[in-house]
Amino acid sequence: MTRRRLLRSRSKDSRGASLVEFALVVPLFLILVMGIIDFSMTYNDYNSVRQGTAAGARQGVVDTLNGVSCSGTTSQKLACLTKQLVGLDASKTKVKISLPTTYSVGETLRVCTMYQFRSITGMFNSVLNNRIAKAKIDMRIEKLDASPMTNYSETALAGQDWSWC
Repeated sequence: MTRRRLLRSRSKDSRGASLVEFALVVPLFLILVMGIIDFSMTYNDYNSVRQGTAAGARQGVVDTLNGVSCSGTTSQKLACLTKQLVGLDASKTKVKISLPTTYSVGETLRVCTMYQFRSITGMFNSVLNNRIAKAKIDMRIEKLDASPMTNYSETALAGQDWSWC
């Protein structure tokens, strides 16, 4: 065999090997990238639930809710405001507001929120789509609203309950 033929046969063999390596690496790379996307979005959603719940509870203990664009009782307005502050899909966000005894200065207001995660890419539906982000924030009431706040609870997400709150 001449030198030229030997180099050509090695070149064809290495192209085939490169194609096999590419076929093995690309699916793993795609799973890694899609996992990073899905789980970073999930982490972002979890942070939104925690911070939105804390901001809603803070509004409930220090501010009157007259300027809120939601209607209903004071508790319903606070639940609506909390959903807005969470900033995620309102149909997948549920809020519960509870007071241990009475609505008075020094008492504790508890705001609980749950939100259903979702897979953005669709590759991790089985892992993420039935998971729930939960946040429970307790704060002491500093200022009373003109109309008293009462316990309020939205229907929990499917398969969930409010026992943790």
